[in-house]
Amino acid sequence: MYVRPRRQLRGAAILLLAAGLLLVTAVPALADTATPNNPAATNAAAIDTLWRAVLGVTVTIFVLVGGWLLYTSIRFRERPGDTSEPPQIHGSTRLEIAWTVVPVLILIGLAGYVAYKLPAAENISSSPNAIKVHVTAQQFTFSYTYEATGEPPPGSALIVPVNVPVVIDLTTKDVNHDWWVPALAPKVDAIPGQTNHTGFTPTRTGTFSGQCAEFCGPGHAGMTITVQVVSTAAWNTKYGSLHN
Repeated sequence: MYVRPRRQLRGAAILLLAAGLLLVTAVPALADTATPNNPAATNAAAIDTLWRAVLGVTVTIFVLVGGWLLYTSIRFRERPGDTSEPPQIHGSTRLEIAWTVVPVLILIGLAGYVAYKLPAAENISSSPNAIKVHVTAQQFTFSYTYEATGEPPPGSALIVPVNVPVVIDLTTKDVNHDWWVPALAPKVDAIPGQTNHTGFTPTRTGTFSGQCAEFCGPGHAGMTITVQVVSTAAWNTKYGSLHN
């Protein structure tokens, strides 16, 4: 059955409208996962830089390819009364080489940039001034102990000073968990019988939230994380004894 171009364009417009409505309705549900966090540590800043670089390249490619497809579909569409056959092109060696080589070069460039920035995202300080914290995960909470004193912080939040490296040793008492505060550091798994490590250097004060990112049972949704980054003066006055 022959379908007229106008019907094709009408169908494409309906599909685009439906896709737009799906995106609009999905935004609230995806807001927590798709929206970049404002980095508050050197590690999170490196992750944010990588995310923006990859997003910029992929969006540019999408706009160029999608725009060219849209342009050609409109510019070279069949017009009423035009029964002539368009020029038949069976292949172009140069074009095929170009659209093979260019994507490969783009991927090599992205891979090289990621390899260059990844150490900053995963950096665990070896400074003697670093705050070392043992984090223990269990259904459905995290507990903290400062290595220097063997004491926990007051309350349920991890408290650390600004601009001082923090080193975290992560273990679990039961099943797999995942310690993740997006504004501060990358995710790290807590695996039974194993100690994993992460770290971050906070760059501004504030209270930052996270959550276990590994489904660990019926109470998983309530297994939250709170990190309070305080000024150096406040740390020395109220909490300095935890690191002495």
